[in-house]
Amino acid sequence: MTSELDWLPSILSLSGTWEEILSTLYSVFEKDFKKGKPFLKDYAIWWDQTIKPDQTYEEGFYHIISIVDKKTGERIPEFRRAERLPWCAPLITHSDDKAVKIWDYEEGTGQIHTYIWLEEGDYCIVLKKLPKHSFKVAMLITAFYVDGPSRIRNLRTKLEKKLL
Repeated sequence: MTSELDWLPSILSLSGTWEEILSTLYSVFEKDFKKGKPFLKDYAIWWDQTIKPDQTYEEGFYHIISIVDKKTGERIPEFRRAERLPWCAPLITHSDDKAVKIWDYEEGTGQIHTYIWLEEGDYCIVLKKLPKHSFKVAMLITAFYVDGPSRIRNLRTKLEKKLL
């Protein structure tokens, strides 16, 4: 299925030191988000631009290439997620493609998140539309590799309970 999507780039081959991999990933992020300025329909895409003292890049970047280690609480590389970084912006801008599932869902916290799921590619993006701006903005919360039956069940449940 993903081979039929001419707008979907190849996944990255990640090799080298972590610093080299980060540099490669950030160049994609910079091209696609900082320079490319993608939109979801008429919503400008923003991301958390906070740079923590011990980090080089923005939190929004780290959220789409890494996971939180449950033991240490620190972010660690998640290669299946990171190698799909080139899919993130194109999937947002091509969310109207019939291969893409997109819906709004009210989380347990009451927040409304927009899910963009390329089921055949095992990749999902989560956005939060922000109110109170003079133009429409959606914050990039995360993007992840859909790894296994429990994640698929979770996404399907959220899709079934989507907001109309």
